Amino acid sequence: MRNAVKPWLGGYVRITDGRPVYVIRKRIDGRQFEISTRCNTERAALKQLEKFEADPGNYAPGELVAKKEGTFLDEALAVRFLVHCRDVKKNSPEWLYQQKRYVAWWAKQLQGIDLRKVTLQGHIHPALEGQTARPHRIATIKAVYAWLRKVTNEIVPSEDPTLDALMVPQAQPGARSLKNKVIDADHHKRARAVMAGHWAAAIDVQAGTGWHITEVRRFAQAGAIEEHPNGKVQGIAGVLVCPEAKGGGELRTSVSPKVLEAGKLLLARGSFSIGKYRLAVKEACEIVNVRALAEAQKTGAKPDLIEIFTPGRYRHTVGSMAVNSGDAPAQVSAFLNHKDPRTLKRFYATHAVVPKVTTLL
Repeated sequence: MRNAVKPWLGGYVRITDGRPVYVIRKRIDGRQFEISTRCNTERAALKQLEKFEADPGNYAPGELVAKKEGTFLDEALAVRFLVHCRDVKKNSPEWLYQQKRYVAWWAKQLQGIDLRKVTLQGHIHPALEGQTARPHRIATIKAVYAWLRKVTNEIVPSEDPTLDALMVPQAQPGARSLKNKVIDADHHKRARAVMAGHWAAAIDVQAGTGWHITEVRRFAQAGAIEEHPNGKVQGIAGVLVCPEAKGGGELRTSVSPKVLEAGKLLLARGSFSIGKYRLAVKEACEIVNVRALAEAQKTGAKPDLIEIFTPGRYRHTVGSMAVNSGDAPAQVSAFLNHKDPRTLKRFYATHAVVPKVTTLL
């Protein structure tokens, strides 16, 4: 049996199965609300009324949870951080995917702990112990703290346990130089010969510009082609314009006629998947090797196989090849759009041979 028996501050009280139930009945901005608080006492109902008046459109009866004082790596904070990485920092989809994974992992490790009270010895180092991909996990938590410190101002430097104390592990000295990342010219030609369409065009653009894969994608989606300021320069057919380089800012690269045509093909298509591009290059290398094995079986000779390489190595290849050909390192750095000229020596010309100078012998 249900009867409205008396009013209360928020509406009216009705009897349901012999028990009072407090109902909110109010008109706000022309909209009529009539919602049960599911409360049986006025004291509890008043708390629900306060919750309702704070956000009438989204009110739902239920237990009131006290707001935690502090900064917590919960779902809401994780979403805000990832949106910042996507929209402001313009991180690549691949890195955003990794960041999302590692932010979720850190959220579990630091669940319920105020980020302002986290310590290296008490929380960070124990969580990292025995984990794979430590550099990425460390880079992610440092990025979260840097964002809270510099962008949202939710913490101060003294509350950041990672500041100047937690370093992203670097490769051991000399480790990078142990592996030659230059793609063999013959291997490139043979893999390129079995590719077609916009994947072949992407290879040509990378081979002719030394661009990062992300820059090729941005060019394909929203790039442009311009004439070279000095159209009479031999070997230059035009300029490919990437709207945003990996390091920020617009990127313009002078290219040959073949690369210019490849750029036009990419622009005509408009879309570009980095994952599918990597797979296409890998499949091209595998096709070459399958054919080489088949030919070797017929002739009895040793198969002429090529290395399975990734398109990310074209930038290193272009830099090293340019230095080996005698181009000035500063000119090569400018062509590759390095912010710091020392990058060429550290990364892309590790295996290059500097041109000989005049000596005594």
